[in-house]
Amino acid sequence: EAHWFETFGRIARTGQAIRFQSRAQQLGRSYDIYAFRFGEPKHNQVAILFNDITAREHAEESLRRSRAVFENLFTSLPGHFLVLTPEYKIVAASDAYLAATMTRRETILGRNLFKVFPDNPDDPSATGAANLRASLDRVRQTATPDTMAIQKYDIRRPDGVFEERFWSPVNSPVLGADRQIEYIIHRAEDVTEFVRQKSQPRTAGSTEELAARMERMEAEIYQSSQKVQAANQQLAAANKELEAFSYSVSHDLRAPLRHVQGYAEMLAKTTAGQLSPKASRYVQTITNASMEMGQLIDDLLDFSRMSRMEMQETAVDLDQLVQQILHSLELATKDRQINWKIASLPPGLGDRAMLRQVLANLIGNAVKYSRQRDPAEIEIGCAGLENGRSIYFVRDNGAGFDMQFAHKLFGVFQRLHRPEDFEGTGIGLATVRRILMRHGDRIWAESSLDKGSTFYFTLKPAVPI
Repeated sequence: EAHWFETFGRIARTGQAIRFQSRAQQLGRSYDIYAFRFGEPKHNQVAILFNDITAREHAEESLRRSRAVFENLFTSLPGHFLVLTPEYKIVAASDAYLAATMTRRETILGRNLFKVFPDNPDDPSATGAANLRASLDRVRQTATPDTMAIQKYDIRRPDGVFEERFWSPVNSPVLGADRQIEYIIHRAEDVTEFVRQKSQPRTAGSTEELAARMERMEAEIYQSSQKVQAANQQLAAANKELEAFSYSVSHDLRAPLRHVQGYAEMLAKTTAGQLSPKASRYVQTITNASMEMGQLIDDLLDFSRMSRMEMQETAVDLDQLVQQILHSLELATKDRQINWKIASLPPGLGDRAMLRQVLANLIGNAVKYSRQRDPAEIEIGCAGLENGRSIYFVRDNGAGFDMQFAHKLFGVFQRLHRPEDFEGTGIGLATVRRILMRHGDRIWAESSLDKGSTFYFTLKPAVPI
């Protein structure tokens, strides 16, 4: 109770609105609460809007459980399976696949398949990766399964030595609600022993043994394919639940907001000049609150869609993107003194629209969190290479943050500053991180409180445009 009194007392004194979430234990309900000062400051009145988000929390929890079930099911399958995005990024791998390829899950997730398992340049006969790419391309173009002939791969062991292996791969698409490919399941049966046995001279008795082994192998492949189908069904169910949740957020939550905002605007128009200044402020506060909630819903939907959008990987002129973003900020910064220091950026390889969103968010944050500086200083540049990828940065001399809370920076709804100091929904940096993860890249930050921040991110370099 003391926390509530302190919070509402601060709202009454400062006039700054605040939004937070709370759970009523006795009622078993969760609420999104928006509180703002009501009436004249001298009256110390606070209005509170409660939005019941219990159903949304239950939907989120149900989705998390479904995803956990699928992940546990998939990783424990006895076969060698990978889940790939349409851009061939690895998003899941079975334990058996990791054991067979002598790799670790944390070293391959988020990376492009053909960067993890390239052809051996010292052995022209090792064409597994090239043939696999051709098969995956056929799946992406036709959205139908593609079965490959036995392929030869050279697996690099932890000691650096290549080991010859033979695989019988099958690639299958997983379609979303719009009938577009969401994922590709790559299954590879290890047939090395079979190939080696086949290459040995046959005796009268070995023919029957080979036939029996082939029969057992066909049975195992059939059982594995049945498990893949079950995994596909689990993944499709998880996608449907995610789509249903997005639909609920977009329609069930947005509809009452439209009513509130619409009636508030109609009230303002029909009573123009008739309301007292106090009543006009009330109407304006309702309109502003509904608009803020609408922006939060839009940000949530953008964040949800980011993991399902199809990527178009091209060479992107980042200098051009920066200039476009600065042009869009001219109106917001026209009354401020900002010293811009912008270096020439090497072009990167990625989805142009997504990378524009990354830069727009980081530059917009630099502008926002440096607005208490006169002059503000914002620098955009490149800081060299990391594992063959370009390192870009956006630096400001703004409010900064305490690095002990840096682990919260890229989480959804995680904010390191008070809403009354800096507006925002706490979703922007989470979206940036998700975009870069889909590109196989990363983002991190360095900062000191009241001394500014620097955000770094990596990107695969491209041929200059």
